[in-house]
Amino acid sequence: MKKFKIDKKYTATDEVITKNTFNNRGTLTVANKESQPVCIDKNISEFYGVRQVKDVVMFAAFYPGAYTVQVAGDFNAWQPQRNPMLKAGENGVWQLKLHLAPGTYRYRLVVDGRWQQDPHNQSAEPNQYCEFNSVLTVS
Repeated sequence: MKKFKIDKKYTATDEVITKNTFNNRGTLTVANKESQPVCIDKNISEFYGVRQVKDVVMFAAFYPGAYTVQVAGDFNAWQPQRNPMLKAGENGVWQLKLHLAPGTYRYRLVVDGRWQQDPHNQSAEPNQYCEFNSVLTVS
């Protein structure tokens, strides 16, 4: 059993440390019964955002107060209802896996009806609404 200190509260788990154990600052404090808590800083965008793993594109986002999180892009004709993200537990993490053909895609997240750029994807370009689309390249 491992204990994780997140925002000054201990959480016990048998699972491997995953992206959903990190707080908004990207800091995780780890402790076990034999040791004092140890703070580990991580770049939160290593865990959230979009990435390709083999032939699957994985989207992960952290919106603890959201009721719905969807992905809209040129791969689904900008129709967010076609790609709803699924809650990964009760900790605010949302996930989606898609099979996309090789190419470059533009997308946005739709959180409770509000369209926005993926905050964990540094690749972006301006759109016709004076905002930014996130950009994904699938190989």
